[in-house]
Amino acid sequence: MVSGWWQSDSSMDASCDSTGGILVNTLIIAYRCFFNSLSTFLVVMFACAGLSGCGGPSQEEMLMRAAQRRRAPDPSETAQAEEANKEPTKASQAAEAPNNRQQQPSVASNSIPGDIASSPIPQTDPTAANSDKKPALSISTIDERQPTTALDKTERRKIAQKNIETIATALLQHFVDTKRFPQANARNSNNLPTLSWRVSLLPYLGLEDLHKQFDFSKPWNVEPNKSLLKYIPDAYVSPERFDTNTNFLLPAGKYFIFGENRVPREKTVEDGMGNTIMLFEVNDEYAVPWTKPSDLNATTSKELDAAIGELRENGTFAAWASGLPVLLSSSLNSDQIFAATTHEKGEALRAGDIHRDIAEPVFLKLDPESDQMADAKTTAENASNRNEDAKVARENLPARLPVPKPADIAEAQDKLRSIYAEKLRAAEDRADKIKLARTMLSDAAKSRLDPTGAYVMQTAALRLALEAVDVDLLMSAIDARVALFEVDPYEENVRWIQQISAARAKRDSTAMRNTRFSKRVLIVTRIGIIENHFAQAAKITGIAYQFTSKKKEDAIPRLINKLKSSLTSTESKFEEALADLDTYRKYPDDPNAAEAFGMFLCFTKGDWPTGLPLLQKGNNDVLRDIATKDLALTAGSDPRAQAVLADIWWDLGERAKSTSYREPCRQRAAYWYQQAYERLPDSLDRIHVKSRIEEAEAQEGGNPVALCSQLAREMGVSLANPRGQLIPNLRFADNDDDDDD
Repeated sequence: MVSGWWQSDSSMDASCDSTGGILVNTLIIAYRCFFNSLSTFLVVMFACAGLSGCGGPSQEEMLMRAAQRRRAPDPSETAQAEEANKEPTKASQAAEAPNNRQQQPSVASNSIPGDIASSPIPQTDPTAANSDKKPALSISTIDERQPTTALDKTERRKIAQKNIETIATALLQHFVDTKRFPQANARNSNNLPTLSWRVSLLPYLGLEDLHKQFDFSKPWNVEPNKSLLKYIPDAYVSPERFDTNTNFLLPAGKYFIFGENRVPREKTVEDGMGNTIMLFEVNDEYAVPWTKPSDLNATTSKELDAAIGELRENGTFAAWASGLPVLLSSSLNSDQIFAATTHEKGEALRAGDIHRDIAEPVFLKLDPESDQMADAKTTAENASNRNEDAKVARENLPARLPVPKPADIAEAQDKLRSIYAEKLRAAEDRADKIKLARTMLSDAAKSRLDPTGAYVMQTAALRLALEAVDVDLLMSAIDARVALFEVDPYEENVRWIQQISAARAKRDSTAMRNTRFSKRVLIVTRIGIIENHFAQAAKITGIAYQFTSKKKEDAIPRLINKLKSSLTSTESKFEEALADLDTYRKYPDDPNAAEAFGMFLCFTKGDWPTGLPLLQKGNNDVLRDIATKDLALTAGSDPRAQAVLADIWWDLGERAKSTSYREPCRQRAAYWYQQAYERLPDSLDRIHVKSRIEEAEAQEGGNPVALCSQLAREMGVSLANPRGQLIPNLRFADNDDDDDD
């Protein structure tokens, strides 16, 4: 019988009783054990190989896994993992590095015993000790960012332009990243508005650290949000105030892109993003705390128009939803701006119909010799020079009070409402509003010791005058404001005249005979022309036209309407002429640039004293020669030489093929004829000069300055020092601005 590899009953067994047999038996047993163990070992090895091929873990792998489960996390490795999660770039770099950990024994870090290593190791929070301290921010408070000196008009305009461009760019970047604009306000779980879109936009303004400090579940005026109000970003700051209120608001009325807190996407802007306004710079009274979920909630063209247009010259700063900033010209009517702001009404209006680039206002300081230009002529026209006007106004201006701060005005307005609440409710018809406005003006005049109270009472009276469409009362209220406070007379008149709604006026014959308003508008318009505010001047001239008689035989309404058209035309030509002015400033020896801008000044605007020196530098021999002769004469020169020069201008006009040049040449000739006429002796020359003057006056001027002069003659208004005439105490006696015809 076979047992293993050896037969136990073989004949050899019988001989194993001796000592040698014992030794042999011992060797045989050892030999059998060896082969049995070897076979067992081989079986186990083949079995393991088979199991491994089927995908099961080996015993060694299971032991390694158990060791890893028992092993405590290495704090340095945990920190690295967390850092990798925060910084994907570093994580990817770490993944490419050799994994040294796999080459180390699977034991707890620093040989910590297993029962301790299995418990989490306490970590020290380095910020715990300073948890009560505010984190350092990349922006300081607005109180620390106040300008060291008062900003002038040009500086404020530059800041506002930069701000609206920055905000528009940030909004557009948000759209590019998320395929939508931010909602007008954030809301909490109860669907209550908490914070403005301006807070949501902070990361796109480079202020992510400030953004993280806000709690979007809490209202803007509750901590921690309340304490963050003072960190208003530069882009939201109003250069007029430098406080925590902002004038940059979204149009959030129901017809506008951000209305009803909708999510603005490209497909929801049916009129096209490039044709829809998404951002406005509003008037100061509509400014709001920058974190407050409040915007421009106008629903009608009238409400929208009342909220804009008072801060910047020539119009309102805004931005299309395409991110392009725009100047909405003062010459646009409220319906045009409203149509540009709606997003799904399908109006035919397109951005190109009203778009104007935001540009700095131009003050004609042409070159270092420009002061000498003014000195070269001592004519009556130089009396209306802007710089001279401003100088006279400053020297004669009575002591006035500074305009109160916005915060003080807001507080005083609340008091005013409570004091006059009953009277305001009772003032329903026009007569009641006029009576209440006069009462407020009277009370304001007595409140010099309470300037803020006086200011808000004047404002209330001005608004009541607008509601009643009483232009006489409105001008009296404007005069009261100018007389008491340090406001710019021109800007204050424009601000309120632009808001008149002539459509609601009662068109009776008495109102039409009253020319006081037309006289005031003419003076304001003359200043607007001097300062190149042609669109603004056109708008208020159009308002004046609505308050005049429409009888065909009346020259005043016809001239006013022609002046409005001339101003509108001059505005478009002025935009083109700015390129010539820019070239001339860079290259003052360029005769073509000098001549081009000189022709605009003389023939389009009617500013001969400034334009003639430029024509003198040009390439046109005829214009250069006549400009040289013109500049050589003064109001006191020989009248015969003046008459000769007038004839030269007249003949040049006769040869001109276009009325754009013919009429200005005749007007310049008429100016010199008038200078000569009074001092010429009775003679054929004097008769000739008188005939030419009458012929020139029979023709209506073409450029704004000439038309203003004609209107001044018709109305009996002096245009000498027009800015001074807007200051009550400086108004000339012969102005007749306060008398009705």
